[in-house]
Amino acid sequence: MKRLIHGCAFVCVIVLAAIGQAGAQMGPITMPIVGPGGQLSPIAVSGLKNLGGDDDHRVGSVFVGTLRRDLELSGFFRLLDPHAYIEDPQQSGFELGQFNFADWRSINADFLVKGSVNASGGGVKLTAYLYDVAGQRRMMGKNFTGDAGDVPRMARRFADAVLEAATGQKGPFDSKLAFVSTGSGRFKEVYTQSIDGQDLFKLTDNPTINLFPSFDRSTRHVLYLSFKSMAPALYLADLQLGREARIDSPHGRVIGGTLSPDGEQIVAAIERNGITNLYLLTRDGGEIRQLTDTSGINVSPAISPDGATLAFTSDRSGSPQIYLMSLAGGSPKRVTYSGDYNTTPAFSPKGDKLAYQSRNSGRFDIFTIPIGGGDPTQVTDGNGSNEYPSWSPDGRYLAFSSTRGHNSRIYIMMVGNRKIISALTEGKGNDSCPAWSGWLGE
Repeated sequence: MKRLIHGCAFVCVIVLAAIGQAGAQMGPITMPIVGPGGQLSPIAVSGLKNLGGDDDHRVGSVFVGTLRRDLELSGFFRLLDPHAYIEDPQQSGFELGQFNFADWRSINADFLVKGSVNASGGGVKLTAYLYDVAGQRRMMGKNFTGDAGDVPRMARRFADAVLEAATGQKGPFDSKLAFVSTGSGRFKEVYTQSIDGQDLFKLTDNPTINLFPSFDRSTRHVLYLSFKSMAPALYLADLQLGREARIDSPHGRVIGGTLSPDGEQIVAAIERNGITNLYLLTRDGGEIRQLTDTSGINVSPAISPDGATLAFTSDRSGSPQIYLMSLAGGSPKRVTYSGDYNTTPAFSPKGDKLAYQSRNSGRFDIFTIPIGGGDPTQVTDGNGSNEYPSWSPDGRYLAFSSTRGHNSRIYIMMVGNRKIISALTEGKGNDSCPAWSGWLGE
């Protein structure tokens, strides 16, 4: 009986910790920078020149507003106040040689974004350039076509290109964040949104608990755990077709799982009589093989970006620790040795590191560790309880939930300097279980 109670308690810690309290109605999602920053590069984002069909500048303003938001969130730039701009974008040009760099040097801009928009003929044609002000040169440019609804994504893709031109590495903004929130009522629901807070989409809408979303690489599919049939089960949602399939197991209760990068396989945590083991399943729920076989607890599976390696939490050593094993089978290798409760591992995009949560003095903090083992690095500051880390597709940021603001919120951290950007709903609900997708593609 003691063993059964201990096992069930261990399994339920992760599930029950995510259930939280009832919340108020969900409001706009904001992501102000709240952490300490280093030296930021001043950048000016000029209005787009109207080449037709955007006389009220509505389309151009959407692009500029989204781009400014993303560049601010990147943590690399300081956005210059448009009121300080000298030139009128409708009177000057946007191509090299059509405007005066001195106007932008005078307000101390290092970088400058200029461009044009044509919204006539039922579509949108948009051009944007990034300029090096001191060097008086064009660093890169992009042309976009689509309709008015595509303009925010055009801005996110351009923000990614700005970061690549300025830092040598593509930005993370053309991606999605899935998370769980009580912001729309008393129940836990799964949402997706863009990193800048736009495109909020409520994936689940049922009077129960929904947890642990995960994307495949294509971001077409989301796997999540739900109690909507009274018993826990996994559901694989096809976002493109708007339908989903339930994943059950004859071995016991499915209490968690993750989706492989190619979307073709699922690793499920299945509990029976206080014992939980991991199984490799097809995307339809068919069993491929049993991965772990212990009389304890094996939970929180995560699959490496190449689809070859599994990370998970197990108490086989006496306390919950992180282990690695081949998805093809074999003996697990223990990775963590410090901390008495380590769980929710997440692979970095390169597959060379794990982020995870570790308990210290009754609170969780986020750590990273090389997959080969070694000394872990604490990346959160011990403020509140910090849980459920998830890497950005470029590997420079971590999303995680934290109670540092009393209610649980989703925060985004720059891993290199531990600068924190907050993404929170303006309500009294709780947000948790973030999952950061890969890039959406062209």
